Amino acid sequence: MSNLKSRLIRFNAACALLCFEALAHAASLQAASDVKAASQAQVSPRADIFAARPVVGDDPGAVRDTLATGRVHANWPTLTERLRELIPARKPPPNLDLAKVGLDHDLVFVVPLPYGVLYRSQNHSLTVKTDLASDDAPGMIVLKKIVAGQSGRGLVVAPEAKAKGFVQQIDLVELKLDASSKTKVRAHLTVPQATFASVDGDFAIALMCDLTPPYLSDKREHSDPTDDEPTDITTRASVLYANIRAVWLISPHTGTVLTKNLHLSN
Repeated sequence: MSNLKSRLIRFNAACALLCFEALAHAASLQAASDVKAASQAQVSPRADIFAARPVVGDDPGAVRDTLATGRVHANWPTLTERLRELIPARKPPPNLDLAKVGLDHDLVFVVPLPYGVLYRSQNHSLTVKTDLASDDAPGMIVLKKIVAGQSGRGLVVAPEAKAKGFVQQIDLVELKLDASSKTKVRAHLTVPQATFASVDGDFAIALMCDLTPPYLSDKREHSDPTDDEPTDITTRASVLYANIRAVWLISPHTGTVLTKNLHLSN
């Protein structure tokens, strides 16, 4: 019995030692993996690929509402902090009015490009030729336009439009830069075909800017139905005033920055 007990004790001790060694080996492998990951993170340049993270800019409607009401909207979508970190640091004079509402920092507005981008695979040339303004508002960059409601054009006569529910609410937010009214983007750059294929035609202009006085103009207009436009329309037209610090061509879905050297022109 004593001999059996002794063997059991030795067996249990051996098992415990094996378990300890296995745990130590696993911990060692994990530590090595962590060190390797950290090393790769330090070596890899923080550059123009954001690990396939979607890029979401500051919500122009939320910025407008914050300026109009003096209250910060904590839940608006903002651009990833990693994108902000790529903007060159600056130390402007503090603006107490903007500081009170949490807007005393760089804003990033993302303007989609549904057209104006042409790629030639023969020479890997990407051409950008677009105007960020609309025909209705020349000299101002359209950041947001939401039309709620149905137009009665071709469906109803003017006196019956409102009664039949042809009522629209239009929310428009635009960006005004300065007296130069620069809203056009013209550029030629070389983009590898693999990069162009990876963004899959998803392009946008990212505008890095800061607000300048008078910061905001905000007005509402109402137009009764007419023979040309038999729709009862109420429009909220808001203008944000800002100074552009950088213009980038990006792919919002993948987070790819194709170039940081764009400029606005007349």
